[in-house]
Amino acid sequence: MNLAWIVAAAAVAGPLGPLGPAPAPTAALTCAVSTPSSRPLTFTPGVGLTPRHVAARGNLELTGCTSPDGSATFLGSGWVSVRATAQASCASARRVRGSAVITWFGLTGRPVGTSSVRIRADRLVAQHPADTLLNGTVTAGLLAGERVRGGITPATAILGCATRGMGALPGSGRITFS
Repeated sequence: MNLAWIVAAAAVAGPLGPLGPAPAPTAALTCAVSTPSSRPLTFTPGVGLTPRHVAARGNLELTGCTSPDGSATFLGSGWVSVRATAQASCASARRVRGSAVITWFGLTGRPVGTSSVRIRADRLVAQHPADTLLNGTVTAGLLAGERVRGGITPATAILGCATRGMGALPGSGRITFS
């Protein structure tokens, strides 16, 4: 092969290195999240068709936790107590502020520690406003410094919320700490 041809092909190809975007960082922990069957998240006053200031509180169960990056393999499940306020309706939530405390359980089911989470969402969220309750940062304890992102799908349709309002939310989804 001609050396000039190799140089020309290398110049067209560009520098050697990864092609495409950089891979997303690996999560420290991912878990299934759900409201306990007898204790859904509650909203005071109830969420309705038009946005209004509401307080949300309740508990969430974290189960089936896995650690893709291997840093939290000792965490198997968790119990979350959450409190927040927001400007919310059936289809949106903004100015979400709150906190959560997670009690972590190891693979044997025994408590192994806690995490404090600051919940904060400023942007308007459509479709599943309750997702904003699963977004924030771990400020202290296990997984400190990790960003929290998640989604929870309501067990009831949004149309029912718009016509009857919603004072409680049973649901399930996934949460990631990365």
